[in-house]
Amino acid sequence: MVSLRHTDLLPLLERWLQAEPAVCSAVLFGSRARAAHTAAPPDGWSDIDLHIVTNSVEKILATDWRRAIPESEFCLQVYRPATGGVRKLTVLFAEGEADIVLVPVGKMRLGSLAMKLGLHRRVRSIATALNAFANPISYGYRFLKGEQTWGAFYARVVAEMEGYRLNDAEVQQLAETFLCDQLYLLQKLGRGELVASQRVLHRSLNETNLMLLHELRVRRGELSIQQARRVEQLASPAQLATVQVSARLDAAELAAAAWRAREGLETLMRELVPAWTVPAAMRALIDRYPATSAT
Repeated sequence: MVSLRHTDLLPLLERWLQAEPAVCSAVLFGSRARAAHTAAPPDGWSDIDLHIVTNSVEKILATDWRRAIPESEFCLQVYRPATGGVRKLTVLFAEGEADIVLVPVGKMRLGSLAMKLGLHRRVRSIATALNAFANPISYGYRFLKGEQTWGAFYARVVAEMEGYRLNDAEVQQLAETFLCDQLYLLQKLGRGELVASQRVLHRSLNETNLMLLHELRVRRGELSIQQARRVEQLASPAQLATVQVSARLDAAELAAAAWRAREGLETLMRELVPAWTVPAAMRALIDRYPATSAT
């Protein structure tokens, strides 16, 4: 949500959804679809997450939001790729934000047909796409439009697909990529490239640990939301320590943060793939950089 001003956008969006012929169905998901007594409930900062099946993505993107929702002050819209090969539209109003996943109706029909034929159990690419679909709605969803047409398919996806998951080989690949990038970071620090090092710290090392923590919590049957959402509320203090980063644009602080991230990686890997260890040769190679190591 953009602010804590409490003009509720949801009823206004629902009115637009019902009237817009390009919207075949609409589902509310995310925190706004969860009850207040559940884990990670909605609050005053919660945006509105919508999953829309549409017969014209371009028509939705061309919406004149000032006319569609005249009661709210429209600020900006942007769209970008989303998981599953679809697009996400973010619409910002002074009162709040709507994140809208746009799924072409043809893609939904193919997904439904694939499940009817059992292809999601045999074809990895289909399973991957349906898992990407299942991941956000598995935490709770509510139809705003089109339930008669698509309700059974959504229910089956949630029941049969496990969402975004990593197998042990993928977990190990992430861990070994982390080691490669830690070495790169320490080398950049040695050259005085602080900004490049900071970028690697956040975009690779910390991102890897966040992905691994998500996988660990899901394997344990604990609620976990991708992209580090609500992690401060959901994770234990020990888990939170594996993904905590604190470093200014300073060589010593960046090095210390990189080594703390490495400790976090090894802690997570002991839970996820206990047999995995840092290869001895790689450990020795990274340890060649004592000048940029944490003191």
